[in-house]
Amino acid sequence: MARMTVYHGGYTSIENPEIRIGKNTKDFGKGFYCTIIKEQAQRWAKRYDTKIVSIYDVRLNLNTEALRRYCNGECRERIGKR
Repeated sequence: MARMTVYHGGYTSIENPEIRIGKNTKDFGKGFYCTIIKEQAQRWAKRYDTKIVSIYDVRLNLNTEALRRYCNGECRERIGKR
């Protein structure tokens, strides 16, 4: 299982992020926005009086069967060839 560190810049520490909470007016709709670039999260936090950068270690469980079901035909062909 792969691991990745991601960062979230905001005005409060968030212990348990909720993907379902958020504003639909964001670039990609509702969600909990993170980056793999620490400096980018620091820039996001600069917008607030209280600047907090939260750090998360994420475990990635790459389920290729789920990808086959949900992606388009071109993507399906690439996954099937691996």
